[in-house]
Amino acid sequence: MFKKFIKNTFLLSLILVSTFLVGCNKSADAIGNEGYPLTITDSTGQSVTIDKEPQKVISLSPVITEIVAAVGAEEKLVGRTSFCDYPESVEEIEVIGDLMTINVEKIIELKPDIVLGSAFIDDNSKKTLESAGIKVITVYSEENLEGAYQDIATVGKILNNKAEAEKVVKDMKAKVEEIKELVASIKNKPKAYYVVAFGAGGEFTATGDTFINELIEIAGGVNIAADGQNWSYSLEKIIEKNPDMIIYSNMLLKDELIKSNGYKDLSAVKAGKVYEINSSLLERTGPRLAEGLEELTKIIHPELFK
Repeated sequence: MFKKFIKNTFLLSLILVSTFLVGCNKSADAIGNEGYPLTITDSTGQSVTIDKEPQKVISLSPVITEIVAAVGAEEKLVGRTSFCDYPESVEEIEVIGDLMTINVEKIIELKPDIVLGSAFIDDNSKKTLESAGIKVITVYSEENLEGAYQDIATVGKILNNKAEAEKVVKDMKAKVEEIKELVASIKNKPKAYYVVAFGAGGEFTATGDTFINELIEIAGGVNIAADGQNWSYSLEKIIEKNPDMIIYSNMLLKDELIKSNGYKDLSAVKAGKVYEINSSLLERTGPRLAEGLEELTKIIHPELFK
């Protein structure tokens, strides 16, 4: 089940990367005023100078692709990963690999001005691209709302779409505040469990050290897995804490979940309180994260939206 899951969702990156980025991750940040040349200190701490406004961009991450599109620079994209599927229009763009493996030769052939990388680009690939005169900037901040705002702002600066990026962030913050105001008076906070993966491969969920835990709390829920770490949990604890509701990724099959060992006996399953959510809204720390928070809140507190 877990192997099937990780082939189909970007959350693989979160599970793998969270273990080594904690404590050493630096937010990508533009130094100086608008205009070029522009110097960026990226998420690896490397300083990169961009001589002029980039016209041809390659994205190595679904989050970056969504950000580029959201700030109004989609026409600059000449390459993407096979995981970059939103907005739908990007599916017409050349695929240069997946999250873990990129085709360096193809990237060089496309002659991009910059490559906007994720946490996965390996040193050899990065050095090869840089040797070919291609700027590589890693944009991967903290995995939370603030990190999403920072990355959107950074991409906007890099692509000379600062105003558009500021509007995206402003709209996101407004939506988050709207949700916070909605749930402020709520006293009944149901116990929720978010299913990332389950079964023989292990129980994977939004533990207390993940940004989805933050979203569950903002949405007016109590995450029963808040005492867990690194996305991993135990079936025994799930049964013991017996959540009021279960929320699961749309990459999973509901029928398999509710009939599986342990889950079938939970109160939430017996009461029919098992809800699907579009996982890309929650698991990608990009422009749609506030939308994901709203969808999560609608599940946890539907009475607020009547």
